[in-house]
Amino acid sequence: MNKSAFFDSLAKEWDSQGVADISVRLARVVLLSDLQPGQRVLDVGTGTGVLIPYILEAIGESGLVVALDISLQMLKQAKGRMLPPNVHLVHGDMQRAGLKDESFHRVLCNAVFPHFDDKKTALQEAWRVLRPGGLVVISHPIGREAVNRIHSQHQAVFEDRVPPADKMRTMLTQAGWVDVEVIDEPEFYLARGRKPISSLPTGF
Repeated sequence: MNKSAFFDSLAKEWDSQGVADISVRLARVVLLSDLQPGQRVLDVGTGTGVLIPYILEAIGESGLVVALDISLQMLKQAKGRMLPPNVHLVHGDMQRAGLKDESFHRVLCNAVFPHFDDKKTALQEAWRVLRPGGLVVISHPIGREAVNRIHSQHQAVFEDRVPPADKMRTMLTQAGWVDVEVIDEPEFYLARGRKPISSLPTGF
């Protein structure tokens, strides 16, 4: 089973499997993403759209969300949320989405980064579509160890692991991101890096 089919199979039950305080954790992801009214946000691996309401609260009606996912069934569940017109659901792969250069203020990768087969290319794409000064945010609200434990139980995502803080920090820094920060708590994980205002990426 490929990853698209795997997530299609989980779509209907996805939202019922979250931890009790997931809303608090998702709000923290958005807070640490430093979203501002009117910004354009790419929500990569949006799944059922769990992060979208929190993004919208931060960016307001003048902002824009492009919510991308490889699973049509996940996007079908997201559509059921009756989202406003400034949210666009897109079926596609981050690494081949064909989005315009420097078109977003933030790229949020919530609960998706381990699933990129080519993480270097995924980070290149985040860099390409971000405006100078923009942030890439990689988050796992249930924590690194919990994610890795769950993935170890499913063949389709068996090797999709969240990297420890030092490895993630090195990955982002070597790729040219600045102001890199990584939070690796038992029940919350988030890494972020800023695209410099005027420089080229390194290590690409």
